[in-house]
Amino acid sequence: MKQATPLLTPFLIGAAIGWLAWPHAICFAPVALVAVPVVAYRGRAGTFLLMLGYHLATTWGLIHGTAVFFPSAGLLLGLAFWAGSSLIFALPYGFYGPIFHRARSLIGSPCAGVLTTALLSAISTILPPLGIIGWTSPWLGAISEGWAGVTLVLLGIALAALGRKAALTSLTVGLGTAATLGAGSLVLAARHPAPAGWVGVNTRLGHLDSPLSYVEASMRLERSTMALLHKGVHMVLLPETVAGPWLVGTEDIWRPVVHWTADHPCQTVFVGTFVPHGRGYVDALVQIHDGRTRVLPDTIPVPFSMWHPWTPVGSFRMAPFSQRPEMTRVGSLRVGYLICYEQLLMWPALNLVLHRPQVLLAPANDWWARGTDIPAIQRASAKAWGTFLGVPVLFAVNQ
Repeated sequence: MKQATPLLTPFLIGAAIGWLAWPHAICFAPVALVAVPVVAYRGRAGTFLLMLGYHLATTWGLIHGTAVFFPSAGLLLGLAFWAGSSLIFALPYGFYGPIFHRARSLIGSPCAGVLTTALLSAISTILPPLGIIGWTSPWLGAISEGWAGVTLVLLGIALAALGRKAALTSLTVGLGTAATLGAGSLVLAARHPAPAGWVGVNTRLGHLDSPLSYVEASMRLERSTMALLHKGVHMVLLPETVAGPWLVGTEDIWRPVVHWTADHPCQTVFVGTFVPHGRGYVDALVQIHDGRTRVLPDTIPVPFSMWHPWTPVGSFRMAPFSQRPEMTRVGSLRVGYLICYEQLLMWPALNLVLHRPQVLLAPANDWWARGTDIPAIQRASAKAWGTFLGVPVLFAVNQ
């Protein structure tokens, strides 16, 4: 029992941080990063178990969500995704010790701690290939406060790397940083309301599982969209994929909206759809404006449920290194977009930073995640990027 306690403690610390942070207090998530150097003296297992506990506590919604999306696979597939992904996210932290000790001999403990923690966290949940599945990154709590938040977390990690004697001080710094980030993110979020006349439409269409269901959904949504345009709404955002495949018949259903925008160029509609691409599809928004349509593709669809790496037939395109930014314009405004699953990740949003969007669109289709905390985590992640970029976030979600 005494031998197990030193290993169990980091695991429980990580689990407690993850449980507390997600989805309603993500400002506490960076405490996990500050804790990495603190538990590193327990050896490779300490940092690994810390982050394993963190990710197991933040991604448990995969169990139910997977069982809903793949009903024939039952509970076992959900458990496998949950446990397997958490193990993969935690694995890089097992190399903290060797990298830290080598870096410390060159640049000193504080800088070595920052460099090692930042590198391993980037491999775990930011950079591809793990970056295409790495959700609930601890850094999301830091970016919700902008660059000041990132700087505070880096300072906390540097202090924690001074050694075991600084552990209590480091923990205090971590909790203080979390409190500061929480207060600051609330203030920042309040400063960025959505533009006047911009409407995100939430729907309760559930699982659209046949061509007829998509046709019926498109006809209903086209009528409600036209009603909003008649009322003078400037921009309408619809949820992800609710219009179904963007084929000739779908375009015909939305033809009245296209004609309307030709006569009213100050109004724009974004329709969630998926567009044929090779033998598969591209998850996309179709922007309807000035009598024309433009396809706005995403770069990272949901692995396994949408992206099928084992076969291109029916698979959605995966393009994490696409040179085309997820940006468009509405009038004079630069508009970025993150479609559903992308809102959970770091990599797609980082690609928007250099393009300085003024508004962020966040359409989603969460019918499969009802009863889990995944939609709330998704919303919290998108809001964090909104405050980091200093822009309003407009949501449109199907449940």
